[in-house]
Amino acid sequence: MATTPEVLWAQRSSELEPEKNVIYLTVNAIDVESPDVTITPTTFSYKGTSASGKEYAVDLEFFDEIDIENSKKTITGRDAFFILRKKEAKEEFWPRLIKDKRKVHYIKTDFDKWVDEDEQETAPGDDYAGYGGGMDFSSLQNELGGAMGGFGGAGDAPGPSSFDDDSDDDEGLPELVDEKEEEGAEEESKD
Repeated sequence: MATTPEVLWAQRSSELEPEKNVIYLTVNAIDVESPDVTITPTTFSYKGTSASGKEYAVDLEFFDEIDIENSKKTITGRDAFFILRKKEAKEEFWPRLIKDKRKVHYIKTDFDKWVDEDEQETAPGDDYAGYGGGMDFSSLQNELGGAMGGFGGAGDAPGPSSFDDDSDDDEGLPELVDEKEEEGAEEESKD
């Protein structure tokens, strides 16, 4: 019997921009190189076998129709990622991914991609076309405020000369007192 893989999903909706009217669907099935994926306007089917022989299968009936012609997929060794364009351009989100109102344990919200309905206009652009391959590391370096060791500079990090032992910072600390000496001083004061 096949194992049902975890299915993560998120969505965007736009009445005016069809490319922002999508479902992000991720099927987490590790080491499945060539899964059998069938997508119709109302259904999604995924079947595959991992390198270790583990079988995965999931069938979904979508809440509403999708536009197959304008949908994309990316298969990696870790998962299968789909950008499925909704057929009907609406401002409202789908209330759920599947037609069935019952909650199923293997479908979960993908909070890495999720944006609330009222915040989607202010959300940064979604470029999942490369699915991790399109990351601009130079902009990441700039966002981090410089760089750290091995990254072409150390930003605002102090240099080795800032850690000299000749500092006067510890001049105000009291001397340590030996416990035995302290006990002897207390006994003398009692006499």
